[in-house]
Amino acid sequence: LYSRCLIEQLSKEKYECMVCCDIIRLMAPVWSCQSCYHVFHLNCIKKWARSPASQADVEGWRCPACQNVALKHPTSYTCFCGKVTNPEWQRSEIPHSCGDMCGKKRSGVDCNHPCNILCHPGPCPQCPAFVTKSCICGKTSQPMRCGQAIVLQCAKECGKLLNCAEHTCVQMCHSGACQPCQLKVQQVCYCEVTTREVPCGTDKAGFDGTGHFSCQKICGKMLNCEAHRCQQVCHRGPCRPCPRSPSLVMTCPCGQTPLTKLLELGYSERQSCSDPIPSCGKTCKKPLPCGSSDIIHLCEQLCHEGSCGPCSLTSAIRCRCGSKTKEVPCLTVQKEDELVFTCEKRCNKKRSCGRHKCGELCCVAVEHKCSLICSYKLNCGLHRCQEPCHRGNCEPCWQSSFDELTCHCGLSVLYPPIPCGTKPPECKNLCTRRHDCDHPVFHNCHSEEKCPPCTYLTQKWCMGKHELLTADDIWYFSM
Repeated sequence: LYSRCLIEQLSKEKYECMVCCDIIRLMAPVWSCQSCYHVFHLNCIKKWARSPASQADVEGWRCPACQNVALKHPTSYTCFCGKVTNPEWQRSEIPHSCGDMCGKKRSGVDCNHPCNILCHPGPCPQCPAFVTKSCICGKTSQPMRCGQAIVLQCAKECGKLLNCAEHTCVQMCHSGACQPCQLKVQQVCYCEVTTREVPCGTDKAGFDGTGHFSCQKICGKMLNCEAHRCQQVCHRGPCRPCPRSPSLVMTCPCGQTPLTKLLELGYSERQSCSDPIPSCGKTCKKPLPCGSSDIIHLCEQLCHEGSCGPCSLTSAIRCRCGSKTKEVPCLTVQKEDELVFTCEKRCNKKRSCGRHKCGELCCVAVEHKCSLICSYKLNCGLHRCQEPCHRGNCEPCWQSSFDELTCHCGLSVLYPPIPCGTKPPECKNLCTRRHDCDHPVFHNCHSEEKCPPCTYLTQKWCMGKHELLTADDIWYFSM
């Protein structure tokens, strides 16, 4: 319809150029916007494109009709489909067209068919071709007009394989990805001790043929030696060989002497993992968890199996903040994280608020955040700040009233919501409060408790009470 109207106006020379507001003649060179399809005189649009009024924010120039930004300036007179430069006017053809088939791709639609009508102004009409279009799930199809932006949705189940790769989607034909499988399944850990209920498909990549996840407990499965159990944390796959196996143990328990040397000295060869590991008889010298970064305490027992015994020495341990040290018996230190303690020194650094001191014992914090509540009065003067103590001004009061706020006489009204601290509305009416005198009131309604002084001009006796004076007389005598 828009194209037909454009053709009629151009053919009858009734179409005006928006730049110069003059009629576009049949043989005048023109330019057509590819966004809004308005037609302009070529010379007019050239001048407009070069003018400061047409410049876009970043680069390019704006169409005077639709403000669409174009990067390339118009230079030549072409037909509407763009195939012919300087088209000649033929009485039997559309003005400014080439008379050939348009052939342009229809914009904004999923259509591969070129426009099959003659070169024309305005948008290309809807594609007349019919195509077979499938629904979203692809199970059904039907013929429909090409380029129609209609999403076909059948009434069948989607049926696509879900993320678990075991079940299919039971939703009706839908767009987008299928929802994850919602069925609950029981999964067992790798060591087959702990079970959990999870949505189907959870940790599918972690399945090792037996379990799906690690319970973080000691495995405890019997090793291939059938004498010892696995001491690893619950793990996927088969357990490692027994660490006491004769094929794996190559040294004495302290690790200083190879077993081959001990065999030469007459020790019997181990046949199974249950056989004791020969001792070299030297001092163990394995590092103990006690000591310090400078002094490492070593096991003083003779080469032995199992964990090393308690240390008979003392360790110098440092507090968390590093300001104090103390000596403690190594018997009390079982782990490396026990080599620190908390001292009684209070931190004197300022907190993030800049007002309070930290005060923590043996503080190691980099940023000393203030945990106190600010409690300063807000701008409303009624409420206090409930934020953690902070630098700078407090935020404005966010509380609001849902009651009407009126002036003293009640004629001027503010309707809710009313921010906290809002003053009563200004009233143009005269004050209605009770006054000390009976003179006429000249001041407006106000929110202050006390009224301003009375300004009514009265008569007064002179000092000797001889004459009753007016305000004008008093002013005259004062000069």
